[in-house]
Amino acid sequence: MNVELKLIETEEEREIARKMVEENHSYVPTFKSVGRRIDWFVLVDGEPCGMIGIGSSTYPPCKDILKRMNLTKEEYRKIFNTIANNWRFCMTKKIKNVGTMVLKRLRNEAPLRWKEKYGDDLSYLITFVGGGHDGAVYKADNWEVIGSTAGLPSHKSVSMKWDNGEQIKQKFVKPDGKNKKIIFFKQLF
Repeated sequence: MNVELKLIETEEEREIARKMVEENHSYVPTFKSVGRRIDWFVLVDGEPCGMIGIGSSTYPPCKDILKRMNLTKEEYRKIFNTIANNWRFCMTKKIKNVGTMVLKRLRNEAPLRWKEKYGDDLSYLITFVGGGHDGAVYKADNWEVIGSTAGLPSHKSVSMKWDNGEQIKQKFVKPDGKNKKIIFFKQLF
């Protein structure tokens, strides 16, 4: 079995990937993200069977990420562009062992494409796995579980990019502990 990653480069390809995610991602079926981003189709024996993408890391960072990296928030900010979030991994077919092959390809391909597109060395990958899922594919690829999030608040998300200061104040609700996500960490060097 041959597993490859093919960069998603055209609007037509982005539309195909968007539909893939909306129809097949089990708990976050959206193709929206903020910041830097690189996406690939997952090809198995030449056939598109999914997509995977990386993007800007989270900010502000989770306490568990700071603790694992032994950084202050300010130190994290300084190396922010060397960290990518595996923002989406979605397969349209279940094929045994393909997930770990895809993650290996991602670990090899992502630093090259990140440097090429953004000029920064990519040193770390993080990802979040939602409630009800255990991240088995990441565990099988030896990603480190470093903690969990506080959980999602019971309202729509707040974006420092899209919402102004007053909107953020109105929308801010402390996490309720439900829908926690597991945080996975992978050092690339």
